Amino acid sequence: EMRKGRTPDFRVFEGDILKFYCEVKTIDYDKWLDNRLAEVPPGTIAGGLRSDPIFNRLVDDIHTAIKQFDAINPDLEFPNVLALVNHDRLCGVHDLWSVLTGCFIGEGGTADYIYPQYSEGRIKEEKQRIHLYLWVDEFAGTKYVFNQLGDRRHEANLCTCFGIDP
Repeated sequence: EMRKGRTPDFRVFEGDILKFYCEVKTIDYDKWLDNRLAEVPPGTIAGGLRSDPIFNRLVDDIHTAIKQFDAINPDLEFPNVLALVNHDRLCGVHDLWSVLTGCFIGEGGTADYIYPQYSEGRIKEEKQRIHLYLWVDEFAGTKYVFNQLGDRRHEANLCTCFGIDP
């Protein structure tokens, strides 16, 4: 398996029965502005314009995880779970939702399709190969985002594993 490339971080078993594969990615605090401020004397304006890196980081994590899952589970015989451990206050599960669906969720629950460059970009097909996105947030607790687009045959198994009422 390892000759095919990097593999997922964990194989999760119940007894001797493989239940799912799990890859863990960490979303760290973005130090870009802190680094800019450290480079200038006190009282000096620092920073500059740049695109928000949050969506690109999430897309990269999904893309990399798929390569790892596909190295050992190309036929999706077992569920793939991507655990995203968030340590960035400016990033939240709503950002993951935007990357997966292309939608910005506004006040009152309105959904505006404004991010297709992420949802329909390089992860358009790949995101469907992850059955559960486990969002572990340092600030706001854990959320479960089930894939509603792709293969749902593993959903009941995952609900049982995580103690979630389907």
